[in-house]
Amino acid sequence: MTTVGSTSSFQKKGRPKAPSIPGTRTSIHNAQLLVSTGIPSLDFLLGGGLPVGSILLIEQDTYDVYSKLFLKYFLAEGVVNKHLLTVASLDINPTNIAENLPAPTDTDLSDDSEKVSDKEMTIAWRYQNQKSPLSSLDHSRFGHDYDLTKVIPKEIISGVDLGLWDASCGQVTKPTSLGKEFWSLLKFIQKRIEASSLSTQCITPKTNVMRLGLHSIGSPLWGPEFGKSEKDHQWQSLTGFFNLLRALVRNSFSVCMISVPSHLFVDPALIFRIRSMCDFAVRLESFQGSDKETNSVFKDYHGLFHIEKLAAINSLVPTMLDSTDWVFKLKRRKLTIERLHLPPELSETVSRSQEDPIGKSSGLACMGGGLPRNLDF
Repeated sequence: MTTVGSTSSFQKKGRPKAPSIPGTRTSIHNAQLLVSTGIPSLDFLLGGGLPVGSILLIEQDTYDVYSKLFLKYFLAEGVVNKHLLTVASLDINPTNIAENLPAPTDTDLSDDSEKVSDKEMTIAWRYQNQKSPLSSLDHSRFGHDYDLTKVIPKEIISGVDLGLWDASCGQVTKPTSLGKEFWSLLKFIQKRIEASSLSTQCITPKTNVMRLGLHSIGSPLWGPEFGKSEKDHQWQSLTGFFNLLRALVRNSFSVCMISVPSHLFVDPALIFRIRSMCDFAVRLESFQGSDKETNSVFKDYHGLFHIEKLAAINSLVPTMLDSTDWVFKLKRRKLTIERLHLPPELSETVSRSQEDPIGKSSGLACMGGGLPRNLDF
């Protein structure tokens, strides 16, 4: 007979805890595991960070200057937190991207166990075991500041699990509907996920995440999907790649930042289809080489930052922002995103002589002529 006290099967179970991974935190809004993009202002616009298992689409500016900086910030944050990195590009050598990442401004990246302090504290014995505030980088901090004038040393990058993909990383002999470059990159990403046991189907505890930095996907070097074929909606290779990439990222502890040259696309339906396959989509409109570069309204900024899509994760609506006009600029050696503040529309030729005289606006004007010009007291 079952007693009243034997109710162990009805005990309330606690919510499963999120894995403790360096450089990540749990969102207070939707309990999603987040990573930093390396740009704190961009993290704020995305709702606190980039969720693990999501894709951020960066629509490049015309000369691919600032979109490349966004990608470098994203990868530099991964180096600081010892995340797995995968860099892919056909337009430039991915090694050049990995070797020119901005260095953090907090402190150096050296490990405490490998450093020997040159100066020892001799004030009191109780201070000798204390760590210097500048001895090492705080890996528990979410997001860091970076200096574009300095690069991370090569010996630090060599200690990170880094995978580089370009046109020389093997070709696919099996016929496929995708282009050989697209299929080769997908297989490369899949192998890295399986080798690191980052798949959600793997029951081993996750201790790290992989950052995918894919540069200029869909440029003319990726295949002949431009011109007439693009107008006829024949871009199955590019959209098929995004669809399979989303499946890989969704089913693994990975996060992806991918840039595309949307200004080269002839068919507007292509970029709308790509946005629908990504979780977040932003578009960069640089002032470089345009009429806005000399416009006094935008003299303090370097381009417009358009938010095309925000993800609604574990909620019915995405994050609601208090502004729709955003700009980006290089401020003090770093890239920041700010609200667009227009200057006051006041003419410089306006002088106080054009204002109404004080006598005409005062109550004494009704007493006959107003105040005299010179008053003697």
